[in-house]
Amino acid sequence: MKKICWLATGGTIASRPSENGLVPGFTAKEMLEIVPNLNDYGHIDCYDIMQLDSTNLQPEDWQYIAGYIEKLYEQYDGFVITHGTDTLNWTCCALHYMLENLAKPVVVIGSQLTIEEENTDAKFNLNAAFAMASSEKIGVFAVCGGQIIEGLWAKKLYSEDMRSIQSINKMPVATFEGNNIKWNEYENPQVNGIFKVHSDLELKVAQIKIMPGLDSELLFNLAKMGYKGIIIEAYGAGGIPFAKDKQRDIVGAIEELSKQGVKIVCTTQCLFDGVHMDRYEVGIKACKAGVIPAGKLSVEAATVKLMVDLAKK
Repeated sequence: MKKICWLATGGTIASRPSENGLVPGFTAKEMLEIVPNLNDYGHIDCYDIMQLDSTNLQPEDWQYIAGYIEKLYEQYDGFVITHGTDTLNWTCCALHYMLENLAKPVVVIGSQLTIEEENTDAKFNLNAAFAMASSEKIGVFAVCGGQIIEGLWAKKLYSEDMRSIQSINKMPVATFEGNNIKWNEYENPQVNGIFKVHSDLELKVAQIKIMPGLDSELLFNLAKMGYKGIIIEAYGAGGIPFAKDKQRDIVGAIEELSKQGVKIVCTTQCLFDGVHMDRYEVGIKACKAGVIPAGKLSVEAATVKLMVDLAKK
């Protein structure tokens, strides 16, 4: 029988009504009592490590979650993390980059309705999560609305739909139907060493979305504030404006900041297909100025990756 660790962090799934609206309150053990068939997937131990609306989760909380996994890693075959959907993809991306040589399933799961509401999606999602955690697949995964998604490619697209979390630029790993996992093409990643947690994060990383009229002074001010990395959400395939007017010359600002050692990564405002910065002048000039293309990574994935990478140096 598989041993599965349940790390409860709060979120809608664990929420109860209050005079101020829904707030996290259910413990993992209480949720297990509501969905007792989860015990069919293995021996489950419950840990209530925080009770937060995921809107309030901070990078320090990713470190705390990763630290718990590190501490309990040898004791369990898989991990389930119950979590709010609003920042679920952020935590998935963080764990993807923080957990090196992960050789077990870590499944992050939330719901749009609380576990005690009528027609809740929580019970279905929990079954999918524990089925995945008891499987032989390895990596960080998100579960939502019958889909099992590689965590790195998860993104919240809907604020109310039960399929709020979707897979971007990658096919889902599997679907969950009738209490069975139906696999798509997915191969476990190569594990080339011992499990290690990269707990250090560079928090002086900012995001800027390109918009008409954006003042380049904003980038310079971030550098003056001590920011070590900037994520640029560019247009289309990676278009970043350049101009003779220094105030509007974002590419020129990037070149100056790159020379100062600020790492600048480019993602796209488009949901799908990523950046292809070798196609247009506005992309080629930006790369020559020092921009690092993020490929098909979402802005969340690129941001967390930069936090981890900068902390390693």
